[in-house]
Parts: sequence; structure tokens; C-alpha cells
Amino acid sequence: MISGLYSEEVMQGLQARDRAVFARVYEHFYPVLFATARKYLGEREQAEEVVQDVFLRLWEKDFTLEHAAALKSYLFRAVINQCINHLQRNRMLEGHHAEIQHLQEESYLCTFIEEQELRERIHHAVERLPEQCRRIFKLSRYGGLKNNEIAQQLELSVKTVENQMTIALRQLKAALLDHAEKPISAVTRLKLLLWLASV
Repeated sequence: MISGLYSEEVMQGLQARDRAVFARVYEHFYPVLFATARKYLGEREQAEEVVQDVFLRLWEKDFTLEHAAALKSYLFRAVINQCINHLQRNRMLEGHHAEIQHLQEESYLCTFIEEQELRERIHHAVERLPEQCRRIFKLSRYGGLKNNEIAQQLELSVKTVENQMTIALRQLKAALLDHAEKPISAVTRLKLLLWLASV
């Protein structure tokens, strides 16, 4: 039989991992430790987790106290320290999440700007093609017409349309890739090659 919670008998029971002693200490201190943790953390689940961690460590690890009366302050200090660690960890995670979100937004913005610049480059290169060449290229690329349909619409031979398309692609490749006004990234180069190949 245990006389009181602040006795040497309780200390010895905890150190010996006596289940009955541990259960009694747990039942006695859990409500006030939980209330303390909840005051620090706010959320019920987090407070429960912190208090259970403290009791788990009390059960698993060897500990010594100068005197039995220090048990209460030992448990309170352990819960408060655990709450502080929990809050610091949450703050650090929130900081990381905010940083990741910021980087994702920046990445999206960069991609959007690159796409816009790429479209402008293509537009300017197409507009610089000779008139007939440009007209045939646009009917093919943007109108989706086949060479024979373009030839029929413009009253030209299919061979002429094919030659004009060859010239258009050669000039566009030169303007966009070989003699680009600004340096282009490997990704942009690949996109341009795919765009030219899709014609």
C-alpha cells in the first residue's frame, strides 16, 4: 500500500517501474498537467500528446530526484519544456512552409514570364517572314490546313507551298535558335525545337 504521492516509497516504485505506483501518479497528475499543456498549446490533441510523452519518458527512463516532494515540480517542468519545444518546432515548420510556398509562387511567376517571352519571340519571328511565306506558315501552323489545302486556297502548287514552308522553318530556326537576340535556357531551346517540329 502506498502512503502518499510524495514519499520515498513512490519514488522507489517509479524507479522500479511498478505499474500500480505509476498508475496512481498518472491518475493524480494527468488532469493538472493536461490543463497546463492546454494553456500553452491551445489544442486538446497536442496537449494530450505532450502529457503522454512526459509520462512515457517517466516510465521508460531512469530518473532521480533529490527528494520525493520534487516529483510535482519535476512533472510540471517536463510538461512546460515539452510545450515550449512543441511550439518552437511548429514555428519552425510554419516558417519552412511559408518559404516553400514563396518559392513555388516565384517559380510559377518565372515560368509564366518565360512563357510570355517565348510567345513574343515566336510572334516577332513569324511576323518577320516574307509575306507569302508568312501567310502560308500561318495557314499551316495556326489554321491547321494541310499543304494541298493551302495550295488550293491560295491557288498555288503544292510544291510551292512545301518550298515556302521549308523556308519559313529554316528562317524561324535561325531567328529563334541559331541567332537569338537574347541567350536562351536549355528548357526554352527544347520548347522551341518541339514547337518547330510540330509544324
